[in-house]
Amino acid sequence: MAIRENSNGNWQAGKNVLGCNEYMLNNQIYCDVTFKVGTAGKEVKAHKYVLASRSSVFAAMLYGSLSEANDVIAVPDIEAEIFNILLKFLYFEDHGIDDTTVITTLYAAEKYAVTELVGICQSFLESKIAADNVCVIMENARMFNMADLLTKCKDFIFVTGYVASRVFESDSFLDLKREILLSLVESDELPLEENFIYQSLIRWAKHKCVKEGKENPNLTDIRKMLANTIFEVRFPTMSLETFWKDMASDEILTPDEKVHISQVIVGKTNQNTVFKSTVRKRDVHILRSQSDPTVCSWGYAGSVDAIEFEVNKPVSLCGILLYGNSNNQYSYDVEIKIISLSDIVLVHMLPKKITESCKMFQVNFDKPCKVNPNERYTVWVKMNGSKSYRGNYSECVEYKDHKFKFYKSKYSNNGTDVGIGQIPGLLCYLK
Repeated sequence: MAIRENSNGNWQAGKNVLGCNEYMLNNQIYCDVTFKVGTAGKEVKAHKYVLASRSSVFAAMLYGSLSEANDVIAVPDIEAEIFNILLKFLYFEDHGIDDTTVITTLYAAEKYAVTELVGICQSFLESKIAADNVCVIMENARMFNMADLLTKCKDFIFVTGYVASRVFESDSFLDLKREILLSLVESDELPLEENFIYQSLIRWAKHKCVKEGKENPNLTDIRKMLANTIFEVRFPTMSLETFWKDMASDEILTPDEKVHISQVIVGKTNQNTVFKSTVRKRDVHILRSQSDPTVCSWGYAGSVDAIEFEVNKPVSLCGILLYGNSNNQYSYDVEIKIISLSDIVLVHMLPKKITESCKMFQVNFDKPCKVNPNERYTVWVKMNGSKSYRGNYSECVEYKDHKFKFYKSKYSNNGTDVGIGQIPGLLCYLK
């Protein structure tokens, strides 16, 4: 676009500095530097002074001792859309980033040391952390040395076993670099069973082998790809039966490793092993009854089953356990709330169809609910479906040094009480 000087007369009137900058950029007034950006080399015009006043990299490039010799600068690694986002922020602090542009904008902001825009991109990524994209966000946090963002991603994964399992089952998990993968599986905070971690590592290694051109990787290829990540699986914490059934049968471990791990499991050796024996944190089932449920006699007609509880130490409530029925497969529409003593709804899981085939099934929350010690909370459940089992319960359940007490709830109008009914247990992370 040709330069237009004062084509609209006194266009400066009524505009602040940012408004004037925006007008000059959009209308290409007095531009004195041209960039050829992206693979297509599209021309983008700008103003040296504005760029230099907002970026130390542009200042050195345009006015420093090693400044560019001409006024046409090639930027092949940033596409025009992203370069324009960068310019808009520099000129009038409007970024307009979204899910599709945030990573490439972050790259541009880092390249030109626009720290404010880097921070905006980081905050945007933090707000978007979810099970299906957290691995991608972690990789970018690593690439751009964003330690805080990387920590928040790990905290998200470590919050419950349900979230962690969804992350490890995601497609993006397979593309993690070994450095990030290792930082996850080496942590005592990873709330997953060892056999699940092991199978996830095998799946990751096979995927990496295929990406490197080995279409049908053998056991040697897989073990080599696993490298030191294999030593983070806590084989010594497993039962001997589970170890040999789920782990030792696929020949990834050497015969000597299998023998040594087996000896550690049964206590026949105290010799140090390269495999860790520290137990990871776990989501714990707090069961209100230790006996089998009675026949399917608990009916539903849109009524509410509810129970109050309190615990003597802080916990995180990750979900609840519910009874199903005796059919091979059944479905219920389930709505759940966690309500404080002051009637504040802390968790609300909207009606959701759940299909299962076991007597008891668990419902996981997307985010855990913090439970303060010695405060009462209500678990509120509305189910629709066929009749289910019902339990006979104790009013107090102890697990290690945690003591759970249960009370009748004012919300319950379907018969569930301290001693009988639905809601056979809580799914908790005990701190």
